[in-house]
Amino acid sequence: MNTLRRIDKISASAPYLLHVTWRDGRDDVVDMTGVVNGLEIFASLRDPALFATVKVVDWGSGIEWQNGLDYSSDSLAHLAEEQRDMAGPELREWQEEMGLSIQETADLFGVAPSTVKEYRKAGRLPIAWQIACRAMRKDRETFLAHYRPRLAGRPRKLPAG
Repeated sequence: MNTLRRIDKISASAPYLLHVTWRDGRDDVVDMTGVVNGLEIFASLRDPALFATVKVVDWGSGIEWQNGLDYSSDSLAHLAEEQRDMAGPELREWQEEMGLSIQETADLFGVAPSTVKEYRKAGRLPIAWQIACRAMRKDRETFLAHYRPRLAGRPRKLPAG
């Protein structure tokens, strides 16, 4: 099954924003600041005039700048997804998907259950929570490395000794 997202239109704005229209009609604004400043190969794109030369190539499977640097639509879609804000409803969906109670979520993040309850109503989750939830969704082993299920009832008394 081909899941490659195809780009219909692309344009740039300062400082390192790309306005993407996907062939499925969805629009995203992708901040390329991390790519431009974090990967030496993209350092030339720090020049705003060069960054603005971006165009769609290969029937929408990527983008390219005037100097020949390119970036795949798959990687661009990944950045867009990672940069999309998560809010309370998405946290609730994530908890259901992972099979977590409020208490287990609190334990996982090292916070009080009341914090989880507030975040479940929030308009935007803290960025660290967004990153962590996406990472645990994508890599189940990351989740399992930190998950400790809550057992019903009172903790057992340890024998004296």
